[in-house]
Amino acid sequence: MRDSDFVRRIIGILTEARQMQVLLEEDPDRQDISGDNVRALLNETMPTIEFPADATPSEIGEALSIQLSPVIERLTGAFSLIFLQLADIHDAGRTDVTSADILQDLALRADELWPGEEES
Repeated sequence: MRDSDFVRRIIGILTEARQMQVLLEEDPDRQDISGDNVRALLNETMPTIEFPADATPSEIGEALSIQLSPVIERLTGAFSLIFLQLADIHDAGRTDVTSADILQDLALRADELWPGEEES
């Protein structure tokens, strides 16, 4: 998955989270709210972890760290980028644009932010 795809997926999750917040504010007892999109993103991005059947706990821990770190770093980077974009607009005191507008603009420009990026 390309970094720009990570950004778009995370923007989708944030947008959906905002919609869920509104629905829960209207009816706190709703039962039809789930984290399916977050689960789907994790399922798509997390690698299959491999280690020997006789691995020790420390070897398992090291294998997990080595194999999961690149994906966790990419997810953290994408979330950080999105947060910083939102924070910059907020801190500038802009009232002419909503967080939804910023997220939409960032989703549209995601490919520009990582030109020449290869699939991984």
